[in-house]
Amino acid sequence: KQWYQRRVAITAGTLYKLYFEVVIMTVSVEVKASLAEPSTLYVYPYGAAFFKYQCKRYDVIDEDTAGDSEDEKEELSDNDIELDLKYVKSLESKDWKDQDHYRVLGIPKLRVKASVKDIKKAYKFMVLKCHPDKSQGSTKVDEEAFTCIQKAYELLCTVEGKRAYDSVDPLFDDDVPNVTEHNKQKFYAVFGKVIEANAQWSLIKNAPRIGTESDSIDKVNDFYNFWYDFKSWREYSYLDEEEREKAECKEERRYIDKLNKTERLRRKKEEMARIHELVNTCYACDPRIKAFNEERKNRKQEAKLAKQEAYKKEQEALKLEKEENERIQRELEAQRQLEAKEKAEVEKKERQKQNKLIKSERKKLRENVKNCNYFATDGQNVVKSMENLDLLLLSLSLDDMKKLNESSKDTNNFTVKYRNILESHLTDQENKTKENLMKAKQSQEVHKEQTSNSDKFTTPDIALLVKAVKMFPPGTINRWCTIADYLNLHSTLCKTYESKDIISKVKKLQSKEGDDLKSKINKQAYENFEKSQKQRIDEVHHAGGLSSRDTMNTSLAEEVATNGVFKKKKTAWTSDEQKLLEDALKKFPQSIGAERWDNIADHVGSRNKKDCMRRYKDLVEQIKAKKAKQ
Repeated sequence: KQWYQRRVAITAGTLYKLYFEVVIMTVSVEVKASLAEPSTLYVYPYGAAFFKYQCKRYDVIDEDTAGDSEDEKEELSDNDIELDLKYVKSLESKDWKDQDHYRVLGIPKLRVKASVKDIKKAYKFMVLKCHPDKSQGSTKVDEEAFTCIQKAYELLCTVEGKRAYDSVDPLFDDDVPNVTEHNKQKFYAVFGKVIEANAQWSLIKNAPRIGTESDSIDKVNDFYNFWYDFKSWREYSYLDEEEREKAECKEERRYIDKLNKTERLRRKKEEMARIHELVNTCYACDPRIKAFNEERKNRKQEAKLAKQEAYKKEQEALKLEKEENERIQRELEAQRQLEAKEKAEVEKKERQKQNKLIKSERKKLRENVKNCNYFATDGQNVVKSMENLDLLLLSLSLDDMKKLNESSKDTNNFTVKYRNILESHLTDQENKTKENLMKAKQSQEVHKEQTSNSDKFTTPDIALLVKAVKMFPPGTINRWCTIADYLNLHSTLCKTYESKDIISKVKKLQSKEGDDLKSKINKQAYENFEKSQKQRIDEVHHAGGLSSRDTMNTSLAEEVATNGVFKKKKTAWTSDEQKLLEDALKKFPQSIGAERWDNIADHVGSRNKKDCMRRYKDLVEQIKAKKAKQ
């Protein structure tokens, strides 16, 4: 039970090995025939000795024996205890927290390394020397000194108390060296002592030290990895400002515990920050790290240079290969050009020779036909025969001319062959001529059909097309098909427009020719507007009255029938009235509502509400007509 109650500061993995690794020892007993059958006895490891063995095996600190070094150092003797009576008698028991308890017990040099046995022995020694019963001086001073000795012993003889005091040992130096040139040069001397002093806080025994300059990179990395993940047993319960025992109730004790816990955590964080700062400073000043970095940098630089050299050699090889290929290509091209030139010269000579033979054969054939009077009976036939001969000579091959010239010895045979060849030639020429005429006629018909298709857009249809293009802007789904359907629906003449016709016509309208066509269409639209207005006025005159939309300009007059007699009424707007109307339109916007035109009529004065509205509509139509004309 005692073995399980012990608290061990270890990691989770070591805890598993320590508490759950059970060594089962099997003891077999061989007995004689008269005894019972042999049985198996399971012996489980137990006790302080086994616990101490496991702590040593897994390099773990036992909190109960933390700081004990009985196996490593000699036992403390009386000569090692330093009795400082002057310091002890100068102390007061109320200031026990500010006292050096190791100095009070006479072991100021051992401090954290002092074992429980050392503390007990020092305490016994100090009790014998400083007990009030043996004192010959002031009894009060001796009692205060003896109380301080007892308080120091009570604190240091327990694991928790000793650890709490060691964590805040006033003689421990918490300073961290700075990054200076001196510290870099004296790195092992400066940081060796600091690392050695801080290693006592490690939960794991035998914390790695600073090492030497001959250490390998792996060993140095292990050192820094350990110290960057440093696990410290240092705690700060000794510095608690509030004493839990002074609390009057349970709630107050809880409150004091909460305050103390918060303060301990803060100091613990500061301690870990100090350790990290120490390791960072050590890393920055470590000459081995600098050497390793330079070595790594040199290796990288060498690898980079080697890579660049290999790349350079590869590029040079590629360049030489490319130059060699180009040289071979140039040679092949020169050889090919030379061969082509020679071939061209041979072909030229061959053509010249062939042309020479053809000329000579043509000359012979012409002379032979001439000797036969071109096979004509009168003068007109001679001219025509000469023309046919020229055409024939251009179409006959060299072999045909040779055959005809060879047959010229026999006049009748020559005549028959010549006429057959001439008739065949004329027939071929006539067929070719008819074929060409047929193709030309077909192309003209196709062109005519295309022209008719492109010109099937009438002026109203073009106006509809312009309107449809504005109604269906780019981005509309199936835009051209939609425009074609719109024209087929609203056109009065052609109902067979397709998307390709629409696209071609729009492109034509977008060109310079299309601009002229647009101006003509706008002009015609304005003329149609004027014509419709005149027709409306004429209809009003015949009907004897005016509608609300039948005024055009300031110069128009309307005729009103009164008792069967038509009387002219002046309706022209003066410039003053026009100016008043414009001011009123600006003064009374549309946001006023139904009262707008009443206010405008009141502002004009000489016109009623209907006259002002009619004049406004006329002005709007005039502006639209001018824009359409432009």
